[in-house]
Amino acid sequence: MTATIGFNGYTLVSAFQPIYSVRDQRTAGYEGLLRATGPDGRTVRPNQLFATLDAAETISLDRASRTLHLRTFASVDPGGQMLFLNMHPVAAVADAAHALQVRNRIRYFGLTPERVCIEILEGSCGDESQLIDEVSAYRELGFTIAIDDFGVERSNFDRIAALSPDLVKIDRSILGDAVGNARARRMLPAVIGLVHEAGARVVVEGIEQATEALLAIESGADYLQGHFFALPGPGLGDDAFGASLLAKLGQVRSIARAPVHAAPVVRAEPATAIARLMESAGRMARRKVG
Repeated sequence: MTATIGFNGYTLVSAFQPIYSVRDQRTAGYEGLLRATGPDGRTVRPNQLFATLDAAETISLDRASRTLHLRTFASVDPGGQMLFLNMHPVAAVADAAHALQVRNRIRYFGLTPERVCIEILEGSCGDESQLIDEVSAYRELGFTIAIDDFGVERSNFDRIAALSPDLVKIDRSILGDAVGNARARRMLPAVIGLVHEAGARVVVEGIEQATEALLAIESGADYLQGHFFALPGPGLGDDAFGASLLAKLGQVRSIARAPVHAAPVVRAEPATAIARLMESAGRMARRKVG
């Protein structure tokens, strides 16, 4: 039976989506994703649900979601897989004071910190300096740290410099700009290159078609995630299904060795998301010079 929890009238369940390593052409881990259904049977996106909550409710839902993901993952993980857990910045700060409890809860479900990546979601925690300290506490316990939704609102190179993440997950809006805008297409490799220079690996998420996968690989992405490869589901996929996904990734990678010119430029407006990231990188460079 699928594990569920109730929250403010919503029924919550876990779904898992694989993240693929471009270099190794295999599954690198699975992201735990929340699925919420209202009393009327309609599905609500997690960000919409979180947007209605105050700080205390945000922390409560974040903790409950992580526990749900851990419990569900423990029932389907064959052993050794990496789990990516989203954590709202407000909850990251609140739970860091009890970091050992977070670690013990993870161990209770049969995992170790080395098998868990904490994804810090886009959003404000009210005190970025405190978030920096708390992320360091999680890292010292052995957790991998990722910045999620990079390129959305507050997420920029300043946050990368401050948190020194192991991974940076580039938001789909950046990829969408690059596919539909020639200028952004030329800038995407520079954005990924700057993340690499900061010492982090890059996950391009939200890939929905082959053109986007090719562009991400050409631009230097280390990992790929999206519906093109696999829809989120309650399990981790059987061997035959996983093998077919890996074969498809191998085909995409071999095709990407040749330059790709097929992606149409369908928009003429400025690449606002990528431009904003490059502006933040420029500000950082100027501060270093000064």
